[in-house]
This record gives sequence, structure tokens and C-alpha cells, in this order.
Amino acid sequence: MAGMISSDGSTSGDEPLAQINVTSLIDVMFCLLIGFMVATPLMQQEKLPIDLPKARGAEISEEEFEYSVISIDARGQVFVGSTPLSTDGSRMLEQLESNTKLKDDGVAFIQGDKTVSYEKIVDVLVALQKAGVEKIGFVTDPRKGVP
Repeated sequence: MAGMISSDGSTSGDEPLAQINVTSLIDVMFCLLIGFMVATPLMQQEKLPIDLPKARGAEISEEEFEYSVISIDARGQVFVGSTPLSTDGSRMLEQLESNTKLKDDGVAFIQGDKTVSYEKIVDVLVALQKAGVEKIGFVTDPRKGVP
């Protein structure tokens, strides 16, 4: 039987050994890590139901979409990627200013449903301009072609 470690580091042969075995905890941690590594790429961003106008254009990468595309759905709700923004102009400005990708790149893309009022798009353009975004593009659906 294993002995217990005393204060001077010696062990006696007939007392139990009082140590924590962390090997099994490390195994559990590695299993969780591998599980998260496998599951993360399988998670997909939710798609916003926006009916884009028809036009030709180049496709946008997922990273550009998530951090640089400002979406306005048919109800007038505004999103950065799939993250909702406030409808209040000053609060929306604060949220856009806190987006480091927009500030660093100075580029944003607006994707609006074809039924969205021009006034709502202008509100977003003004907020982007005040947030320091210098270049703004518009997203269309390139698969539909030109009408």
C-alpha cells in the first residue's frame, strides 16, 4: 500500500497517499477541446431574409459579411452581419464606432431589402459617415443577373 507524504517529504509505509491524480482531468479537458474544435466549423451563421435587388457584382467572403456588411431587412431592422443594431440613430452610431473592423478598414457594404425606404438607408449612411467609414458599397444578388 502506498504511504502518506509527511511535512519533511518522507513517507511511511502503512498510511494512505494523499495526492490528487489530475491525469483523468487532463483527459476530460482534451476531449472537450477536441469536441469544440470539431463542432465550431459546423456552426453556420443564420441568414437574414433580405430580398436583394438584381445586379451584377462580385461575391463577398463570410468574414467581410460578418464584420463589414450592414443589412436592412424589410421591417427596417439594421444588422452588422447577423448582429442586430439599435434603431436609435445615436445608439447605432455608438455601435458602429465600436466595430474595430469598420474603423480600421474604413469600408462598409450596405445590403438592403428592395422594399426598404430610401430614408432608412440614408440614416444608415449618415451613421456610417459619422463613425468614420470612408468607402461604402452596395450589395446586390449577382446570381439573378440584370433585369
